Amino acid sequence: MTGRATSFEVQVLQEKRWVLTEVVEDEATAIQFADSLLNKSSYEAVRVVRDFKRIDGLHSETVVHEKASSGQKIDISLTPVAEAPVCTELGDLYGLSSRMVMGRLFRRYLDEAVITPTELLHNARELKRLGDKDRLLMSAVDSIATLQAPGGGEEAKARREFLYKSWDQLFARARQAAPEKPPKEKTLKELSAAAAKAGGDKDFRCLVLMSARLLDQRAWLAKLDTVLGWVAEEDAPPWMEALDGLIADLLMPAQAIQDLLGFQQNLGAALCHICDLAEGTAQAAKFASDAFTAVNQLFSAGRLPQARGALVSRVTRELRSTNPLSRNEPEQEYETFVHILNRLVSHQGVLGGPAMADSMTQRYVRFHNMGGIPGMVNAVDEITGILGDGCRTVLYLTALVELPRATASFGPDLLRRLGELARGREHINAWVPLRLPPRDRMAALTQCHQAICGSAALPDRLKADLAGRADAVLASYLEDDQVIEKIDKPEDPLAFRALRLVKFCASGVLIAGKSLDMAHQRVLGHLRQPQFEEKFLASIPDASQAERHLREFHRLLMESGFKG
Repeated sequence: MTGRATSFEVQVLQEKRWVLTEVVEDEATAIQFADSLLNKSSYEAVRVVRDFKRIDGLHSETVVHEKASSGQKIDISLTPVAEAPVCTELGDLYGLSSRMVMGRLFRRYLDEAVITPTELLHNARELKRLGDKDRLLMSAVDSIATLQAPGGGEEAKARREFLYKSWDQLFARARQAAPEKPPKEKTLKELSAAAAKAGGDKDFRCLVLMSARLLDQRAWLAKLDTVLGWVAEEDAPPWMEALDGLIADLLMPAQAIQDLLGFQQNLGAALCHICDLAEGTAQAAKFASDAFTAVNQLFSAGRLPQARGALVSRVTRELRSTNPLSRNEPEQEYETFVHILNRLVSHQGVLGGPAMADSMTQRYVRFHNMGGIPGMVNAVDEITGILGDGCRTVLYLTALVELPRATASFGPDLLRRLGELARGREHINAWVPLRLPPRDRMAALTQCHQAICGSAALPDRLKADLAGRADAVLASYLEDDQVIEKIDKPEDPLAFRALRLVKFCASGVLIAGKSLDMAHQRVLGHLRQPQFEEKFLASIPDASQAERHLREFHRLLMESGFKG
């Protein structure tokens, strides 16, 4: 049953126009009727369009069947992909990166069939259907083999042989795990129990049963609702990785993400909203799906790392593309880009890392009639000018430095800019905006310091200079603004002063260098006074809580890495 919200339109091609002939409630009946029209009449082609009425009253249409008068189905071509991770074993093909490549490569086919890469990989019937689809599989193998061969250090022929062999193994594994009858189980608990009863690889068999259940749904959001129902079950935690993968797949189709997000003013607004969703901070827009809030809560709880990766990857690709950010208002294109830039580069880092930094730079290059290395250098100059403060500039530049292509073409220019930052900007106001609260300002400098120290691409000397500059700026801020003195007020009881200080040391907002040493020295000053513990206990008004506070103090000492 398709449900009241879904119907199937049988259309015929006449004089280069599709004309509606019949509306049917069952997909199989609609396809059979369409084929009979093609055989008995002189129509150029027929097709079946699934019409799904959304909760906002709008309709989503998907072509589920199309055939030309020659008797051959109209070819569904591949979508070109620019890169594909090298797979070395069968298990790699089930991973997120491989599924994202499949999702892009077979996008037209998957949209027509309304299936996800996970459903495809775990259903022998769907694998066979794709394999029988003209030259689609052969073209896909040739395309991916050409991309992967250089990275794997092998000939394209050997890579093709590996991919064909892997495809045969995928099919054999899915066929072996296929249930004899369509599963009657609906809940996750029932499906996992049935998988365990069948024997073999329980996790794989459960995904086979999940995929079979999802294949019954012929709308992206209906599939998502089913998966969210499984996530809400008590038995979900052990299966969360698999459920996360299913949700990641369901956030790949453009129509699915559009229906989930609801109304968006333009592509730029949609990309920012996707970023908010990936970080679990989004607010439902007008006409957003009922599932939006539940998905956002899962992101907020950190339960969807694969889905987060899928969303961030989409933003990265869209920024690198030539699609306008503000199609209906071209004069707002630059302002929209600046808004996205400020959303993606925060004091916590660059969302999406080096790939996102590269996409932003490539997008900016197209604002000027300047290509090649000069265009990239100019783009970096102007982007750092937009970012303004030192912390965000360092985070953006260190992300770019991690890209081999960037360092090979204009790496010296990037390193020169970072060197200038290491030698200048002595005051914290040049590194972090004054409008931020003190804690956020210190945390931003500490995050910047961690990014510098964690970079594998920066030369050791430059890394040391940059890290030293960040530490010196933070230490100066502590001294100039008397931050430690404001925490350690002499008029307050000793226990409160000591607890505040050690919490400050353990908060993670201080750099492990001059700034943290300054706070440690103040704590040491308290610890070294005679009979410190007795004075600590005596300074707590509620004697019944004194021992508990002392234990908390010693615990925080250990957490802060205090070495006495």
